[in-house]
Amino acid sequence: MNGKSFLFATLIAGVVMGLLGNLPFINLCNCLLCIWVWLSGALSVVLYRRFQHGAPGPSVGLGAGLGAVAGLIGAFVGFFVFLLTSAISVPIMEQVFRSLDVETAGGFEGFGSGIFAALIWLAIDLVLYPLFGALSGLITASVGASSATPPTASATPPTPGAPPPAASAAPPGESPTPPAAT
Repeated sequence: MNGKSFLFATLIAGVVMGLLGNLPFINLCNCLLCIWVWLSGALSVVLYRRFQHGAPGPSVGLGAGLGAVAGLIGAFVGFFVFLLTSAISVPIMEQVFRSLDVETAGGFEGFGSGIFAALIWLAIDLVLYPLFGALSGLITASVGASSATPPTASATPPTPGAPPPAASAAPPGESPTPPAAT
């Protein structure tokens, strides 16, 4: 494992995760199965491969680690992004919910837009971001590992008593079957 590649890949992917997952309106895409978290976990593996300059890609375990660390970084970046933008985004979301006549359990009034709300989201993100980031990194590393290594010939020994494989009697470049008569 290259520590420098690991650090840069997770920092970049974590910042992307924290920004896209918490910027107002862009963060609504996170409602689609935490899409920014999944994509950022995969991004950490792709960046790690790119920073390796032709060296073998990460193992499945390292891919999961890349995604998980990117998730932790993303959770903390998201905490600060939420603190900076919640004064704008929470009143807008309250208005949207009121206009759509959506009832929320307790509403946003008690949740607020300050440090208390940011700490609640941080606690949630510290669980979900590393979990989904690790799954994404694991999947990306395993897909990349299978496509990066060419298949090798099987070296299984022949079964005892089985006839040997038939050898082609045709010289190289000719077809072993005779041409069809016309």
